[in-house]
Amino acid sequence: MKAIVPLLLCSLLAGCATYQWRHGDGTRNFDAESYPCKQEAAKAFPPDMRERVARAASFQPPRQICGANNQCTWTPGYWEPERRESFDANAEQREDMYSSCMKAKGWAYIRVD
Repeated sequence: MKAIVPLLLCSLLAGCATYQWRHGDGTRNFDAESYPCKQEAAKAFPPDMRERVARAASFQPPRQICGANNQCTWTPGYWEPERRESFDANAEQREDMYSSCMKAKGWAYIRVD
């Protein structure tokens, strides 16, 4: 069992990838070229904060919980209210426009690990 834990951790870490913007000639200043693209994308697609239901309301039924000493207790059923979250409706379009701008300047978003 102890041997499985390190193998599992290695497999989980292997799935993580790092990406960076890189230019073909390697001499370009990323910040200087990225900033105008970000400004243009933010102007075209400003933040549009909205709210959505992340989890619908639900009823949790009663359940019995027994401890190691065979003492059991019941928890009553209850309603969990819906959970709402905020999101930016323009985030995806803004990111697409930023990426297009950077690619037009010769930058590529590549895996670097």
